[in-house]
Amino acid sequence: MKLKLPIFLIPFLLLSAIGFSQNPQKNILFVGNSITYFNDMPILFRDIANNKGKNVATQMHTVGGAGFVNHVTDSNLYNLFRNTVWDAVVLQPGSGESAGASWPVNTTIERGQKLIDSIKKYSPCAKVFLYEIPYGVPSETTYDTYQSVQTQIKDSITKMADNLHLPLVPAGESARMHYTVQQDLLLHGSYNDIHPNLNGSYLIASTMFAAIFQEPVTGTTSYGGVIQATAEYFHSIADQVVLPNKPQWRINTYNLHSGFNYVVNGNSISFTNTSNNYTSLLWDFGDGITSIQQNPTHIYTSGGIKIIKLKAIRNGCEEIIEKQIDLGTLSTIGFEQNDARLYPNPAHSVLNFETLSPTSIKIISTLGQEIFRSDEQKNNWQINVSTLQSGIYFVVTESQSVYKFIKS
Repeated sequence: MKLKLPIFLIPFLLLSAIGFSQNPQKNILFVGNSITYFNDMPILFRDIANNKGKNVATQMHTVGGAGFVNHVTDSNLYNLFRNTVWDAVVLQPGSGESAGASWPVNTTIERGQKLIDSIKKYSPCAKVFLYEIPYGVPSETTYDTYQSVQTQIKDSITKMADNLHLPLVPAGESARMHYTVQQDLLLHGSYNDIHPNLNGSYLIASTMFAAIFQEPVTGTTSYGGVIQATAEYFHSIADQVVLPNKPQWRINTYNLHSGFNYVVNGNSISFTNTSNNYTSLLWDFGDGITSIQQNPTHIYTSGGIKIIKLKAIRNGCEEIIEKQIDLGTLSTIGFEQNDARLYPNPAHSVLNFETLSPTSIKIISTLGQEIFRSDEQKNNWQINVSTLQSGIYFVVTESQSVYKFIKS
């Protein structure tokens, strides 16, 4: 029988891009100073994430004026590392450290490595991010100074990220995108103050979401007290800064990441693995079939919504991504259309296949494996299937029409 598919597809829904299972709570720790805790930025981030269905709990260890120089000898922080299994930790260097001003960047890197070693000792699968802070505007006539200092911060944090093998959250670049166009104080309460106002903290939280979960913050209805139109403007900035530029922010350069693309052709879906830094993969096609292939092709025998999961694995850590695809209703077309005839079905030793137009054919298993192929153009085929194991198979023609048969 021939299987056909509607021409429409409901776009997939990205369910998760961080974490090691889909539903349990994700614990995220923020380590920094007042630039992190002002306006409860981690709470703004948590509320955005939960509004997007992420089930996040946040905690912060933030001491005014502190940097890595202080954190690295703070027993309370090490107790936090020890007492909770963290899914992600965001490390904010001090304001002077961020620009390489108070301490040489290499010294901050050494201190950062000690913090990371402790995090990984107790939470070996935690994702650790560096937080690129936004600089304050010195005065209404010194936006050029703001730009040059922000560049210095970006360069220093990028050097840290490369030496520590971490991704970074480019919150400073989100602020820069606004201040490059509008020389105002939308993100700060006053000139010569590095601390963000509520707008600035919300833009930071939005950038955190886009970088940590690698999906658009646009669409959240958690505005954190910010005017809706302004919040949606910040969503747009965060998405534009982060998502098209992930290599620049070292996102997925060093960290384990699960990802894939796909192409639908009838009831056959070809998957392309885009994961990073893994040692093995496990696909779950949502119909009871799994695969460990890099780029599998899977043929579905029924329509409806399919939830495809890809698990990337490295050193005992795993990350799962899910995409939801609606295949609609697969209809069966009988022989009355006279386009093809396949018999007997089930077939035991010989399968006959007749078509109106000459065609080449191949036979594919439910795992997407090619069992038989011939490039010869014929109308009538007699195929020996006696050596096939019992189960469901598909005859695929040159025009990609698909016909299911059962091997008895």
